[in-house]
Parts: sequence; structure tokens; C-alpha cells
Amino acid sequence: MTTINSNVKTATPDLNLKSDVILEAKGICKEFNGVYVLKDIEFDLKPGEIHSLVGENGAGKSTFVKILSGVHKPSAGNIYLNGQPVSFDSVWQSEKAGIRTVHQEINLVPYFSVYKNIFIGAEKRKKFAGFNYTDDKKMREMAREVIKRLGIDFDVNTPAMLLNASMKRIVEISKVLVHNPNIVIFDEPTTSLGEEERKRLLKIIKSLKNSGLSIIYISHNLEEIMDISDRITVFRDGRKIDTMNVEEASIEKIVSMMLGHKTYNNYQRDCSYCYDDIYLEAESLYTDKLKNVSFKLRKGEILGIAGVVGAGKTEIAKAIFGLDPIHKGRIKVMGKDYEPSPQNAIDFGIALVPEERQAEGLIPNYCVSKNTTLTYLNKWCKGWVIDRKEEIKVTEEYIKKLSIKTTGPNQVIRFLSGGNQQKVILSRWLNGNFHIGIFDEPTKGIDIKAKEDIYMLLDSLAREGKSIIMLSSYLPELMSLCDRILVVNEGSIVGQFSPKEKDAEKKIMAAMLGGEYCGSSD
Repeated sequence: MTTINSNVKTATPDLNLKSDVILEAKGICKEFNGVYVLKDIEFDLKPGEIHSLVGENGAGKSTFVKILSGVHKPSAGNIYLNGQPVSFDSVWQSEKAGIRTVHQEINLVPYFSVYKNIFIGAEKRKKFAGFNYTDDKKMREMAREVIKRLGIDFDVNTPAMLLNASMKRIVEISKVLVHNPNIVIFDEPTTSLGEEERKRLLKIIKSLKNSGLSIIYISHNLEEIMDISDRITVFRDGRKIDTMNVEEASIEKIVSMMLGHKTYNNYQRDCSYCYDDIYLEAESLYTDKLKNVSFKLRKGEILGIAGVVGAGKTEIAKAIFGLDPIHKGRIKVMGKDYEPSPQNAIDFGIALVPEERQAEGLIPNYCVSKNTTLTYLNKWCKGWVIDRKEEIKVTEEYIKKLSIKTTGPNQVIRFLSGGNQQKVILSRWLNGNFHIGIFDEPTKGIDIKAKEDIYMLLDSLAREGKSIIMLSSYLPELMSLCDRILVVNEGSIVGQFSPKEKDAEKKIMAAMLGGEYCGSSD
């Protein structure tokens, strides 16, 4: 049984609790400024099960998890652990009660070793000669034990910056497991992982369940949900729609519950708008990561770039936009020589929607309107003063055009869901009328309806004659959207494919994993 810390406040007992659950939430409500974002939520978690939570961005999943984690207090309702009522005033209290969260974003200190990252903020201490010292030996031993439990073997003295994305995720999980929790919440743990890394991580999570850990699992990948879950609960507009055993569920049924009256089609682009005009040409590019990268991008083309995590996809985007220095090679934009730098990229009509939107795409404490107008700020200036009225006007236009869920232009952007934050970043570039758009993992961590919206937007941009580079580790979306797909492996382009050619998906996956060259990149 979970030991409830004496600092955790208890609520009134409930005689109608289920006897076979470790956690139960009853009648949970949460309101902000008079607006309810959760209403009468009922949820329970059994020992040693994976109970998945699904819903659109803004459905209330994150708010509910934050209540369980002690970030927010519910406006109404109660939480019970092993039949005992509890109330958390802080994250610390929730963690002491045995609830831990593996967050979507990687939060490691790059220059710290693996074991120091695992124990950051909870370092083990020892006394010697009357002084308190950090017990590095004990932390190393405990770090090795928890990583071994995950079936992984690597040196815990390795700096975090030398790990690939999959191994960094393992460290994030280890940071949680080292405290021996009873309940772990996984929030989009496979985001931005390649197919092989994703399969390995899901196998690890299943092994944790088999060891007796109770898991709440959140993901927008419904194939993943069907693969890993014992039960599935669907949220929509702040309410629980249903809970079902995985045997009763199907992707179609889940989508129907998530969307309600809305419609969703399994997106498949059926038209191409390519012209012969070359909008961008990269010739023999070398950076710290890239080796002899060459390709051409045509007007109206959607060019996909596929590769496992760490293969070099993002580095291509950064090299073109001037964020990574090019040691050798050249780039031409619309026939003109182009010297990469962020300002030159903007002047040449190149847009970049980065993979890490929280760290690289947003100013979290700015409102929606300021994030929307940030790139082309001179457009909204009268002399030295920003025309706030015009800034609000254009923001409202894009809120309507892109169906951004927000209370208005003045809402602080960090309070928006991931999909709506992504749409704000897109609107920032759309109001500047770019010619070449580089989209790095544009559907990362967003729901199926928001994904469809972004797919349709990219298609409409191509129809207008804009050229699109889409970088993704999720091959099915490249197959359904792109005119051509380049494969990157270890910093080099190792193949080019048409999504319509026979066995294209198998060939692309083989190239991603093996690096066999297949065709030119013209």
C-alpha cells in the first residue's frame, strides 16, 4: 500500500469507493477565472495496469494530471489513494504520496553526468568529520541499478549532452523510478522518437507494468494507445466521455468519442502542385553534423525528410536557416547565392517552425498577439511605437483562420495547448508571406484533429506556390503528405523515394536504419 505522508492533507472518507483500485478521483472539477476546464471527472487506476488518457488538445488531460501531481488543487471533488482521501498542496506532497510524472519535455542538464541528472535536487548525502558531503558513490550505484531495471546498460558517468534522444528519455524515466513510486504518469513519452526507439520505449513501459507499477499513459498516437493500454479513458471539452477496456476499443471508436460532432478524415493528399522552378538548392553542405548534403526544392513542392532521431534532419533545417555554421558548400535561393543567417533567411522569405517549440519557438510569458507578430515586428510599427490595435486585429484574423482555441489575443501563450501553440507559431510566419517553409516535426505532441488542420494548411500553402520542407520521424505522415521523401542517415542523404512507388514505406525504413543509397536527390 502507498504510505501517505503526514504532510498530505486528507479529505472526507467516501464509503462508495472501489476496492480494487490504487487511485480514484471522484467528481473532480477545476475552474479558472469562472471558466470550468474540468467538470465532474471520475477516474480510477488499478494496481499493475496501464490506464491511458486520450483527448484533443484542450480536452482537460493536462489539467487533470496537474491536479494528481499537486500543481493545481481541484475546485471540487476528491482524490483517494488506496481508499484513503488525500489533498495535495504541492508537487512535493504528491511525490511523497508515491505519484511521479515523466514529462513530455526533456529536462536534463547537458554538462551533468547521467547519475547527477537522475538525482538532481535529491542528492544523497553522507557525513564525514562533521561535514555533509554529496555521496557520489551511492548515487552511481543506485543509478546503475535503476537503469539495469530498464534493461539498459550504459555508463552513468556519461554527460547527458552525449546521449541520443532515446537514452535521454531513459534518464528521465530513471529520475522517477529511483524514488520507487507506486504510480507513474507518462506524458507523451515517445514524442520525437523514431520508430525503433519508440518500440523499445514501449517495451520498457510494459515491463514496468508487469513488475507491478501502476501507469497513467497520455499520448496522441492512437496506434500506440491500442498497443500499450489495459483501459482507455476519453476526455472531451473538460468532461469524461467514457472508460473502456482495450478489447472493447478501436481507433475509430476513440476518434468518434474525442471529436463528438466534429469530423475527421484519415488525411491523404491527392494532388501535387510542383513546378519546374527551383526555389532552393543545397550543394555539398558540410557542418559539424552534416556530410555532403545536396538536394533541390521546387516551387509548390512538399519535400519530406525522414530519419531516425539524431540522423541529421534538424541539422539540415538549422543549416539552411543559419543557426548552425556551414563549413563547406553553398545554398541558392531562387537562383541567387544565399549566405545563411536568421536575418538573411527572413529577408529571402524562408520560414522555420522549429521542433522544440517551447525552447525555440515561443516566448512563454508573452501573449498570443505578441508571439504572432514577433518575426515581422516592423510591419506593426509606427515610428518607434508598435501599433497595438493593428497587432490585435491581425492576431484575431489568424485565430479565426486557423481555429486557434484561446480566450483571445491577450491570453498568455503558455496556457494554450500544444496544438494551439503550434498554430500560433505558424500564424507568425503566415503574416509575413514567406516563399519557403521549413517545418521540423510540426505535429509533435498534438492531437489528431490539429494534425489534420496542419496537413491541410501545408497542402494549401503548396497550392499557393510556396515550397515546403517537412522533417518528421513519423513516416506515415510523410507518406500521406509529401511529393518526395529524402532519407537522412548519420548526417548524409542516403536515398530519395516517391511515396507512390511500390513498397516505398519498407524501402524508406530500410534506408533509415541501414543507410543504403537509393537514387539521387534532385
